[in-house]
Amino acid sequence: MIYISQKRLHGLLQSILLTTLTSMVWAASLPADSDDIEDDIPPPKTGLLHRLLHPHQYREEHKHQPPKTPRVPVTIDVNNSALQKLITDHLPLITQQLIEDLDDEQLGFLAEEAPQQTQTMLETEGYFNAKVNLEKQRDGYLIHIEPGPRTQIENVNISLSGNVTADDDLTNYYKSAVDNWVLPVGDPFTQSNWSASKSSVLTAIVRKKYPLATISASRATIDPQKNLADLSLTVDSKQPIYFGDIQVSGNERYPVSIVTGMAGFGPGSPYDLDKLLDYQQALEQDSHYGNAVVSADFDHMVNDHVPVLVKVSEMRRQKLTFGLRYDTKNGPGFRGGYDHYNVFHKGFVGSTLLDTDRYETTFGFGLSQPRNSRGHYWTSNLNYTYSTVQHLESRALSSGIWKVRDRNGIDSRIGVEYITESSKIEDGPELGHSYATMLTASWKRQNIQTQLRPANGYYLEGKIGTTLGKLLASASMQRVTASGGYYYTPENKKYGTWVLRSQIGYVHTGDAVNVPSILMFRAGGAGSVRGYELDSIGIKSSHNSVLPNRTLAVASVEYQIPVYKDFALALFHDAGSVSKNFSDMQWRHGSGLGVRWFSPVAPFAFDIAYGHHDKKWRWSISLGTKF
Repeated sequence: MIYISQKRLHGLLQSILLTTLTSMVWAASLPADSDDIEDDIPPPKTGLLHRLLHPHQYREEHKHQPPKTPRVPVTIDVNNSALQKLITDHLPLITQQLIEDLDDEQLGFLAEEAPQQTQTMLETEGYFNAKVNLEKQRDGYLIHIEPGPRTQIENVNISLSGNVTADDDLTNYYKSAVDNWVLPVGDPFTQSNWSASKSSVLTAIVRKKYPLATISASRATIDPQKNLADLSLTVDSKQPIYFGDIQVSGNERYPVSIVTGMAGFGPGSPYDLDKLLDYQQALEQDSHYGNAVVSADFDHMVNDHVPVLVKVSEMRRQKLTFGLRYDTKNGPGFRGGYDHYNVFHKGFVGSTLLDTDRYETTFGFGLSQPRNSRGHYWTSNLNYTYSTVQHLESRALSSGIWKVRDRNGIDSRIGVEYITESSKIEDGPELGHSYATMLTASWKRQNIQTQLRPANGYYLEGKIGTTLGKLLASASMQRVTASGGYYYTPENKKYGTWVLRSQIGYVHTGDAVNVPSILMFRAGGAGSVRGYELDSIGIKSSHNSVLPNRTLAVASVEYQIPVYKDFALALFHDAGSVSKNFSDMQWRHGSGLGVRWFSPVAPFAFDIAYGHHDKKWRWSISLGTKF
């Protein structure tokens, strides 16, 4: 029998410069104090402004260096590609030649050590009976390897000790430990998986209630005659730990209750690392703070209660924004806004917005309360919108109040909305006044890998609403909308990216004339069916106007082919329809090609599309990606 302790294995590998092979030894740590650290060395200038002003310098700094080859070649002769790569990547006789120029004496020393180093590396992969021979050849070295049979796991024994053995949740702790084990019986032994298994078991214990847990014993017993391994591990949980007081720093402008109110735990609650991470994420997503660090201060525990340190970086109390834009869909536009983050001195966020372009002008107010520990908050708004699209002129006043839950990338809300609208056909007849009071619920989930260059991921959004008969409404109605998108890029990115998106909507009513037009649907334009004018797909009416209808469906497929660095060629086909019911839809198709520039600011798109129905080519420009 051969007994291999963790300490002996680590010493052997470290002595032959193989620490990269065994770097999976687990280290438990928590976020440290985030006090600013003075550094005499300035950080590298990698910001957006520097990259835009010095593109040549940025490209030079990131050029790939040509690979270096050993002066004295070393050939690894083994009938196993994985082992060949392992030895080639980590054997000092090869790797040291890639780092520095070695003389013959140094090469000779490394050659003498190479067989034993190779043997040790093979043992970390479970080959304890391997035969290794090194031959000096005229122009280099040949290492011949016969791996022999691989050692398999015969038995695994996981034990827990300490206070966790008397815990009511002992079964769950043990189940988590076993579930995270990555070296089950029958699998081949590898040092990396052995280290990962120990880390997984320890992590299962330290995440909740027992953060001071340690590995008190571990042993891998190898039988080289039978090529079998017995693994045993014991974790000592130590005593349970509970949260103490929350200590906040960096808080100057806003009430400290905003910070403490987002914690999903209180003093005396059992320690839970996941709750600390959720707490930090909630603070970082809140509009009052630009950054937040949450950590448990184990150095100052009192009676097994650990203080929670929170350091925040506050946003300014007031923000004024202006922006100009242009696209073919809406023409030139202006957007201005004002935000105040401490209304009523309670941390409420108040906002004012003016957004105007060729077809639409919106002026609005909003007020939101701070998020609580569950990501819940109340928000409300009041908007006035004047619109003249496709010769339909409308003036609408809308308001609402919602209870929101925003957590883990999911925004869900329920509330009450009120819309009142007057509409008419430009230079034509009045369409009358309509209004609706609706109970609404919505859900939105976004999981996009990189928003500046979407490559993989999806987004989903849905909303339902209903009036209570004709109570505070000109017509009884129910409204449903849903939209989604999916991005897929193969592992080899040269094959491009597929983009799928869809949108549906339906209004159920027996009195469509008295439904506000902004609650019904039109299609067409850059964000809908390309190859058609904005909102040109609908009900054709007098004076060349297009009116909305009750049912909407839009689908699109796009293939983006990389052509040069941040540029891609796009081929796409869109289809959409607006009708009274899904059964009588008449689809409008648009096909085309475009150019995508994934700039450091936002994705830029230029498209030329052919509308199959009216047989016209139209072009469009847009900046940004709608999720």
